[in-house]
Amino acid sequence: MRIKKVVAKDMQVALHMLRKELGSEAVIVSSRTVREPGILGWFRPAKVEVTAAVERVTEARLEPDDALRSELMEIKAMLGTMGAASIKASPKGVPPARWAERFRLADLSPEVMAILSEQLGTGDKTADEEKRVLERLAKCFSPYERPKGKRKRIQAFVGPTGVGKTTTIAKLAAQQALQEQKKVALITIDTFRIGAVEQLRIYGDIIGVPVAVVGAPSELTDALTEFKSKDAIFIDTTGRSARKPLHVSEMRAYFDGLSDLEKYLVLSSTTKSRDLLSIYKAYCELGLAATIFTKCDETESLGGIVDLCYRTSIPVAYLTNGQNVPEDIREAHPQELARLVLGVNV
Repeated sequence: MRIKKVVAKDMQVALHMLRKELGSEAVIVSSRTVREPGILGWFRPAKVEVTAAVERVTEARLEPDDALRSELMEIKAMLGTMGAASIKASPKGVPPARWAERFRLADLSPEVMAILSEQLGTGDKTADEEKRVLERLAKCFSPYERPKGKRKRIQAFVGPTGVGKTTTIAKLAAQQALQEQKKVALITIDTFRIGAVEQLRIYGDIIGVPVAVVGAPSELTDALTEFKSKDAIFIDTTGRSARKPLHVSEMRAYFDGLSDLEKYLVLSSTTKSRDLLSIYKAYCELGLAATIFTKCDETESLGGIVDLCYRTSIPVAYLTNGQNVPEDIREAHPQELARLVLGVNV
């Protein structure tokens, strides 16, 4: 495995540097805001430090049988390590199977389960043990730093088809327009999906906010100029397959040059962990601010969210759990996410 750390003025530049150094298969390990040392550092803009890693395949290729045998040996070794950890970490009066079942029901990855198992068996009370596990699980999620102040926010929502981008936008727009009394506008560049424009216009009429439809990058610039007096602008986009990089590149053409644009990757919590990572890799080149997970009411396990956040350090901004506008959306916080994953009342 090759690991690289870079420091840049923003996340987009850092990702570009990492992709150039490690390639498109690199996965973000951690990210944080840093300043230059000394007193002068506090008077200069903060920078972002990002660490990424990529697996390197050896030049010597394995035959199919050898490759399968090697993979089985790695899995066997991993299971053996986990078994030993479970026995060693067995809490007094609580069988290891109890925690193994909770982890299984949460659909946690073996790597995350091993990390959480380190918190078992170091105390006498089950409640204390659960508290430690929740605290450690919360550390798998990077906190989302919500923008402060009264500056205008321009937010674009990207992601695959069918994850609920338009409904999510309607919920957030309704909250800000109706509950917070902000001046809001909606823009859609989704002229491909049948009924997409009409759906957003219906939401706009209900909420009482203007809606603009754009079909080219230059038209998006014109629409943003038209809505320059608004407090918040929400941009809906066409759902794109992560398997077709050209589609994501086309979307990037709309966003180039918009330095104040916040981009949110909308994902369904029902999607498999492997597919979530594949989707993230396809969209991360856009420079994502955070993720939003929808359809939390349609799944019994949220392990995929844990795995993605642990492996990439991408924060979660919101969770949605239904179709009601604007009620079925809530801010996401690491501690709350940990409790939801393990089924602890929040």
